[in-house]
Amino acid sequence: MTRKTGELKKRCWLAKQRLKMGYFDSLKQENRQDENMQIGTPIAEYSMRVNRLAEVAASTSAADEKMYRKVCDILDSSEIALNPIGQLIERDVYDGLDATGKQRYVLELSEKFRELQERYYRERTGS
Repeated sequence: MTRKTGELKKRCWLAKQRLKMGYFDSLKQENRQDENMQIGTPIAEYSMRVNRLAEVAASTSAADEKMYRKVCDILDSSEIALNPIGQLIERDVYDGLDATGKQRYVLELSEKFRELQERYYRERTGS
């Protein structure tokens, strides 16, 4: 019985802390901003796009940006890329790995290529 009351007291204390810190007020303010952004004005759409691109840029590192440039070059080329992962492989890194390391490297690289390809098409289509 005391364990349940202890858990209840803990949850009540956490809820009180959220109220004190203004958690719900900030949620209301964010919801109002979202409603204002959904009006459809060109300025609101532009600011949403800029914010989205800024979030993407902030979450990527310099190495990711370098790889993204390579992906852009591959996708921008007029010819169909038959082996884009092979074009992204860094040979000095790949040659230094054992068999399982090579498999892991290729799988991670293919996942990264897929993510960057999605980013490429999102930025080109503007959605």
